[in-house]
Amino acid sequence: MFITPKQQLYSKYALAAALIFIWPTMQVHADEIALKPVKITMDRNTLQKGLAVYTDICMGCHSMRYVSYRDLMEYPELHISRTKADALRGENALTAPLKSPLSEEDAKVSYGIVPPDMSVLAKARVGGGAYIYSIITGFAHDPSGRIPDGNYNLYFPGHRIAMNDPLGWLDHDPGDEKALLEQARDVASFLTFISDPHQIERHNIGKYVMGFMVIITILLWLLNREVWRDVKHGLPDAQFQGRERRDSDIDNDQRE
Repeated sequence: MFITPKQQLYSKYALAAALIFIWPTMQVHADEIALKPVKITMDRNTLQKGLAVYTDICMGCHSMRYVSYRDLMEYPELHISRTKADALRGENALTAPLKSPLSEEDAKVSYGIVPPDMSVLAKARVGGGAYIYSIITGFAHDPSGRIPDGNYNLYFPGHRIAMNDPLGWLDHDPGDEKALLEQARDVASFLTFISDPHQIERHNIGKYVMGFMVIITILLWLLNREVWRDVKHGLPDAQFQGRERRDSDIDNDQRE
């Protein structure tokens, strides 16, 4: 097909316009590094420990406005009793969301920004639980010395983060590293779970559905092979008629 010079020019303009829109999403900063690998687990012990880390440390600044104390009781994976829920909520209503005591106005004064809600944080960040785990254990000293200690993070975009070091990772004692990593993994697992609390049930149902589909596929394949066995193999007319006669003879012998 012949393409005129004008069509070629329009194609170039269209390509340039497309690049303008998609280029920001294609850029990779030279100082970005891969997230830390972490095994996110959903067992009851890990989730309960992660909840404890959230309520004891993270909840000082971060709320969960889409999760109530009653929700914690209703999720069987957490197995939170009414007594435990009452201890967590204090004077708050059972249906109240998990809200930080830090008001938005005080947060802006202290940090210059309102801390993000953690209800769906794992879903809202690329990397999910690995992102949270990396941020918590990513505090370091700025090599250039421009960012104060406690606000430099290897994994945060731009490296300057308003959140202070929650676990005391910066300059931690080597003997405490294992415990700190476990705390980070626990709270990352909890936040991954709470962002989609029905994922475990959905995955379990999916296993049965896939098994059912496999069985149905096999049965239908066998049925198709049986119904179309003569046509599928392309038997000649004479051979097909001979098979019909043999089947007829067998039927007659059975009747006799």
